This record gives sequence, structure tokens and C-alpha cells, in this order.
Amino acid sequence: METSSRMEWDSWQSEVGEGRTKGHINGYSKQVDGAEASIHFLHGNGFAVKTYSHFLNKLDGFNFILQDAAGHGESSPGDHFIGWNASANRFLHSLAGQKGLMESKMIGMGHSFGGGLTVLMNDQNPQLFDKIVLLDPAIFPPRLLWIMRSIKFVGLRKHMTLAKRASRRRTQWESFAQVKANFFERGTFKGWEDECLEDYIHASIKCDENGHYQLGCPPWMEAEIFSTYPKGLWRAVKNISIPTYILQGQDTEDFFKEGNRLAAKLNPNIKVIELEGGHCFMQQNTTLAADAVMKILKESE
Repeated sequence: METSSRMEWDSWQSEVGEGRTKGHINGYSKQVDGAEASIHFLHGNGFAVKTYSHFLNKLDGFNFILQDAAGHGESSPGDHFIGWNASANRFLHSLAGQKGLMESKMIGMGHSFGGGLTVLMNDQNPQLFDKIVLLDPAIFPPRLLWIMRSIKFVGLRKHMTLAKRASRRRTQWESFAQVKANFFERGTFKGWEDECLEDYIHASIKCDENGHYQLGCPPWMEAEIFSTYPKGLWRAVKNISIPTYILQGQDTEDFFKEGNRLAAKLNPNIKVIELEGGHCFMQQNTTLAADAVMKILKESE
């Protein structure tokens, strides 16, 4: 497989759940000599966490702790999505087993789904993070949560647009060229830097012994995440007591912007900064996104 120049990660595996929900979470880390803080990073729905390697590589001087949600990367999918809040709790459980990685200050960072989970992790353990940086987070405005609850109540959850699209996603290809052609400049991947797309393929697409390629995250998992929502989200947002920065793409979905504005209005610890690009701005212009993050972290030291 063609690949970009990638970061080298140490990996670990943490057993989580029991019975039908028993499985494991895969985590990754990188230690830097002299680093004063560690970035804990969580990914968006459908993107294995190492999809973000090219962007993260530009955040100099920090340790990294990454985790893959169920069904992403090498983390086991189980037979159903356990929910946003339980997923956040699993990440906390997995992280607690890696005490050697938590000796420095912790910065909570996440994109989209991972941003929402970072907020939930902070709510469940307010002493974990010293700062939070959220990249176009899934902070759904109350009106959208009301709609999602109503759809769930009448049994139409699987018919939501993003969930339907995910469930119909192509899952198999015969060559690397087919894989790249399937994603290049299409849909969510429009405008992505080549290195980021190759990192996505390397991290989120699996190649078998016959040279055939398979989508790593099961479409049903991606669909279930899209059709569900975190419980107590706005309580968690209001409870944030540490400096928190939301970076949003100027072309992202309007409902994300609405949620971000409300979060900043309700909590003076939250500041919103807009950058050029869409929902995946950190994949479209890694240098711009990394510079913005570095400025935030350096200014708030």
C-alpha cells in the first residue's frame, strides 16, 4: 500500500465491558523528551484515530495519547453501539490503566464525535483535563436534540440522513487504486490533503491476504453513532470549569455553529474560533489548523 510519512506510535490494549458488551479498546501514545503536557485525542465517527496523524505531527512539543472508539481502528466493535456516555466512560477506564502516560498536564482534544466524547469525559472526571480544545465538536443544539429524541420515539432513527448514508456505504474494493478513487475529493473527503487521505486509508481500511480492501468501521456502527446522541450534553457543557476552545470550520454545518455559539454564551470558559474550511478543516489544511491549536496552547500556558 502507498503510504505517507507517518508518526510512530506505541500501542496498548485495554479490556472493557462484560457479557455482550465485553471487548477491548486500542490506544496509542508518543512520548516527547521535555514535554510539559500530553494531548489526549479522540476521532470523528468513521475515522480511525490515526487518520489524524499528519495533523497531529505538526503539534510540536507535546506527548500524545490517542484512543479508538469501538469498531474503529483495532478496537473491537461488539454487537451494538453502547452509546455516547458509556463510550466516554470506557475511554476513562482505558486511560486509567495507563498511569505512566498521565504524569504531565492533560489537554483534552477531539474532532466531531470525539469532541462530544471529550466533553462527556470531562463531565465524568472534572480533574482529568487542564484545558480542552474541540475541533468542530458534535455539540448538538437543544432543538436538534429534541428532533432526534422525537425521531427515536416514533421509531424512525435509522431513517436519519447521515445514518442512512452510512448504512449504505461501500465496504469492499479490489485494489488500493479503487479505494483511493472512491474517496478522493468526494463527500466528506473533499479538499483533504493527500497525506491525510492516505492516513485515513491506512488506518481505516483493512487489507486482507489476497490484497483486497475492506472498510474497517462497520457501517451499522457508523449509522448508530449518527442516529444517537449524548445524554446530559448541555449539563456537561455548562459544567466545564477549565479554559475551553472550540475551533470550527467556516463552512461547517449550521447546526454545529448554533451549538458552538450557545455553548460560549452559556459558559464564559468557552471561546469559539472560526477557521477556513469545513467540518474536517484539520484534514483540509493541516498547517492552518495546527498553527491555530499551537497558538491557543502557547497563549494559555
